[in-house]
Amino acid sequence: MDRVVNIIVKFIVWFSRFAPFLSKTGLVDYRGYADRESDPRLRILLVGYNGARNTGSDVRVAEIVRQLEDRLGRENVEISVMTLDEENIRCYFDEDVRLIRLSSIFFRGVLKACCANQAAILCEGSTLKSKFANALTLYFCEAAGIMRIQHKPCIAYGSEAGEMDAFLERAVKKLCRDTRFIARDKGSLEDIRRLGLLGSPGTDTAWEFDSSSRSQWALAQLSRSGWDGKMPLLGIAPINPFCWPVRPSILKWLKAGLTGDHSRQFQLWYFFSSSGQREQQFEAYLDAIARSVNEFTAKRPCHLVILGMERLDRDACSRLEAKLNRPAAVFLSSEHDGYEMAALLRQLSLLVTSRYHAAVLSAEAGVPCAAISMDERLDNIMQEMGMDTCQLMHADDGNLSGELEGAMEYAWLHRENIQDKIKCQLVNYKDTLNKMGDDLAEFLLSRQDRL
Repeated sequence: MDRVVNIIVKFIVWFSRFAPFLSKTGLVDYRGYADRESDPRLRILLVGYNGARNTGSDVRVAEIVRQLEDRLGRENVEISVMTLDEENIRCYFDEDVRLIRLSSIFFRGVLKACCANQAAILCEGSTLKSKFANALTLYFCEAAGIMRIQHKPCIAYGSEAGEMDAFLERAVKKLCRDTRFIARDKGSLEDIRRLGLLGSPGTDTAWEFDSSSRSQWALAQLSRSGWDGKMPLLGIAPINPFCWPVRPSILKWLKAGLTGDHSRQFQLWYFFSSSGQREQQFEAYLDAIARSVNEFTAKRPCHLVILGMERLDRDACSRLEAKLNRPAAVFLSSEHDGYEMAALLRQLSLLVTSRYHAAVLSAEAGVPCAAISMDERLDNIMQEMGMDTCQLMHADDGNLSGELEGAMEYAWLHRENIQDKIKCQLVNYKDTLNKMGDDLAEFLLSRQDRL
């Protein structure tokens, strides 16, 4: 079915060339890049995975909007954000930011949004990879391809590339060849250039996300959970590393409808990967985290905080909580926005995470972390901070429990040195991000100057 999605995307991109003519009949709302007579503001479309209560995805876009308004002037832009759920993301934006409701079957929605806007920013971190879903990359490819056909600027901002299926790689090379990629790490930049695409170095957009307004709220929540204000706070951000990729399946959709079993359904016709082996791997991953945390807290008493950084992490959080010897306070992104989740992360004394943006958002407070990676994202950030030797593990490691306990002990004993490393690298990340903002504005404005 992924190949069917690929064919549909390519057809829609080809069809988008007729939008200027169809607009004259009123069938579509088309706005060319040079069209400024009726409204001089630049219409910018942000294409991402938003509104699904993925903390990292949402705070990334909030920061992009802040940069656009800061660099270009709020009065000079009309920003639209594609979202799966308007209520889940409205808190990040002022009322003048338009929210465009998007279905998981995205073909028509992306076409309409791209036609109506004059520039597009691909704002998801995992932009070019098969790890999570080929359909996610094809979603970005459709937007990039339409903007290319319609001669409008498109930039992938703070993006990452990884392994892709062969058919998807061919689609990326064709549809994204005029898109400018600002990679968030060196490895992704190398992959982007290997594909023959336009790439330059950058970083993630969430490094400057400000949660200071929720600091007192976070302290109050932790106090309500039983924290005495003195005991060290050990945070854990688990995931299910073994349920990916998500793939479309008409047969599974029909079966779920007939049986009423929607346990492996992501959304609509998209389903998680599942098998007995994957479930065993997931259970072993949770057992390893629980054993190492139990061993660590037996020697060093801590107040435990479990953080579900994505709505999908609820199951991992509840199953991990049941395996711990100490009670834990559980905070889920389905109930708390990015400001609150970031504020909680910044109160921690130590973090164990499989979530990339838990590491990113906790860095503002210099929180030492032990990372359990499922792909190149945490690998890259830990390497950049010089913490990959002793504090980086992988979800399928055979001795994950022993490695994690050692990593936690190391991070605890060397926390001051680690905090210095984090704060030093954070300065570099923020400098890079500020330069990215300047480059983004120049990229959009330079296109205007050439008209």
